[in-house]
Amino acid sequence: MTEAWTRDAQSLTEYHAVQYKPGREYILRMTTGADVWLAIQQFAIDNSIRFAKIHAAFMGGLQPARFLVWAPDTSDPSNWHHEEAMEIANLSMILAIGGIIHVRQLDGREEPFPAIHFVIGGAWNVPTIGGHLLPGSIVRGAFEFFVTELKGIDVLYGPAEPSNFPENWYYEVLNE
Repeated sequence: MTEAWTRDAQSLTEYHAVQYKPGREYILRMTTGADVWLAIQQFAIDNSIRFAKIHAAFMGGLQPARFLVWAPDTSDPSNWHHEEAMEIANLSMILAIGGIIHVRQLDGREEPFPAIHFVIGGAWNVPTIGGHLLPGSIVRGAFEFFVTELKGIDVLYGPAEPSNFPENWYYEVLNE
């Protein structure tokens, strides 16, 4: 049986919710040469963070910016979740960032996985565009943002299908 949180909504008002408790709060700063995705993953490892929200960038630039964008799947038009990698080589300014650090299973072990949405623009020949940040997005100048640890939840892994990897959901854990 498929879990309710993985199926299409059965009504216009259907939703799924889980309550968490805020944990430690951080301001992260990266400077020229740091890979945003890899540095966030390493930060999570170094601080034993399994779940956290990434939010509110207040400065930063990337060169290049590497990310996934939704694109038509020419081999399967019904695949609305298809993404393709894109790279913008020109210097771009980070206009917004948001996301989550959560865990995923990889080769039978758990690792932190930063799922980061962002918007860039504001430079010559760089339209305002966004997507899922990928490794290879390199800081130019300084980049600062907030990270808030999420406590009192654990992971429910979704179906092990490449099309929705690493989709998962959460459940409340008492006494955390």
